[in-house]
Amino acid sequence: MKIDKNELNIYEVASLHQDILDEFKKGDVVIDMSNVKSIDLSIIQLFISAKKSCSDNTTKFMLTNISQELVDIFKSAKCESI
Repeated sequence: MKIDKNELNIYEVASLHQDILDEFKKGDVVIDMSNVKSIDLSIIQLFISAKKSCSDNTTKFMLTNISQELVDIFKSAKCESI
C-alpha cells in the first residue's frame, strides 16, 4: 500500500485506519512511506496499534521507504521500533 500524501495527521486517521484494515484482511501490511515527509502523534498511535494487532495475529506490519524526517519524528516520539 502506497501513501500519496506528503503529510499525515489526525484528519487522515480514519481513512488510513480503514486502508490498514483492508490490507490486514489480505495478509501482511506493508506501507510505502516514500512520499510522506511529516506525521503527527495520532498517526504514530495508529501505527503502534496496527503493529500490535499484526503481532497478535502473526502477520507482519512494515513501513518502507521512510525518509530521514520521519526517522527523526519516530525517534523524538521514542517509537523507533515501528
